[in-house]
Order: sequence, then structure tokens, then C-alpha cells
Amino acid sequence: MQIDSQHFKELSRYGIEPEHLVTDPCMNIYTGAYYLAIAFKKWGVTWRAVGAYNAGFRNTEEQDRRRKTYAEKIQNIYRNIKNMQGQ
Repeated sequence: MQIDSQHFKELSRYGIEPEHLVTDPCMNIYTGAYYLAIAFKKWGVTWRAVGAYNAGFRNTEEQDRRRKTYAEKIQNIYRNIKNMQGQ
């Protein structure tokens, strides 16, 4: 999972450094899931929350647009995978 560098300062308080996210797959997935869980707590299990994983949590029109764009991209990928499973 990709972890945005804006989170590095916060993560360092827990002893998680950027190199850990590259060299330790479990730490990487755990950290990504942590930020996704924060988004789910804020917006529910929604595509908007998925968009927040990528675009962040600020409430601005630009961030809303970025969340929507990313969420639509992931939703399309998800649907394509589901459709392939049905074949």
C-alpha cells in the first residue's frame, strides 16, 4: 500500500520509519489499513472513505474532487475484477 509522506511525522512517534514501510510488508499493510480505518470511521464504509485514503481528510472542494476521482478509479477496478470472476 502507498503511505503518503504527510503521515511520516505521525508514524515516527510510533517508531515506524519510511524504510519500514518498504522493507516490512506486514507493517506496510497494517499502516495502510490503519489510515483506511480512520476514513471508514469518519465517512462510514463508503467510496468517499476509499477516496480519502488517497486524497486526504481535509474538507475542501479540491479534496472532495480528488477523493471522488480516486474512488471512481478504484470502484471501476473493483467492478472489473468482480465481472471477471463471473465469467
